[in-house]
Amino acid sequence: MTIVVLGGGINIKNQLPQQVKKRLNKATEIFKKHKKANILVCGKHSFLYPKDKAPLKIEAEAMRDYLLTLGLPPKRIYLEIKSQDTIGNAYYAKKLYFIPRKEKSALVITSQFHLERTKFIFKKIFGTRYQLKFVSIRPSTKNKDAEKVAERQKELLAKTKELLSGMKSGNHNFLKGKLYKLKYYQDKRPGWVIKFATQGK
Repeated sequence: MTIVVLGGGINIKNQLPQQVKKRLNKATEIFKKHKKANILVCGKHSFLYPKDKAPLKIEAEAMRDYLLTLGLPPKRIYLEIKSQDTIGNAYYAKKLYFIPRKEKSALVITSQFHLERTKFIFKKIFGTRYQLKFVSIRPSTKNKDAEKVAERQKELLAKTKELLSGMKSGNHNFLKGKLYKLKYYQDKRPGWVIKFATQGK
């Protein structure tokens, strides 16, 4: 089994938000019960970062470094450093880790507000040949933000379903050469969405 931890932002000071640290804490807790498992941390940085203002450190590298402070063995931590959103997390995790290693079982960790969309994306991209389980972490968002974050996730889920509507389950090659070039990625986002997606707050 591989424990997959999704990135959730990194600021220009190369700091991880609390929601990502919570995901990594949960991964550590699970790893201690399944010591034959590997951990795959996912993410470069959000595609919403302007090219000239992107963090110097890759999300997955910062996530690995945090796991090391928790005492996890370096040889059990793997990095996926190309993805810039949840669709990319699933696509590159499958293409660059699961297929080459012939790994068929994953436990995906994300935040509660992100769970429904994460399930749809991973099941769609991985397909039925993989055993997928999901664990969600309670969000770190303040109460005043929780409602709009939840509403935004509903909107994103609908858009994601439309975006992947022509894709057969498990056919990750549908996204080959298209990822981050589709109109979906060019659409304007509200300022608070950009800040939340890039920095996790």
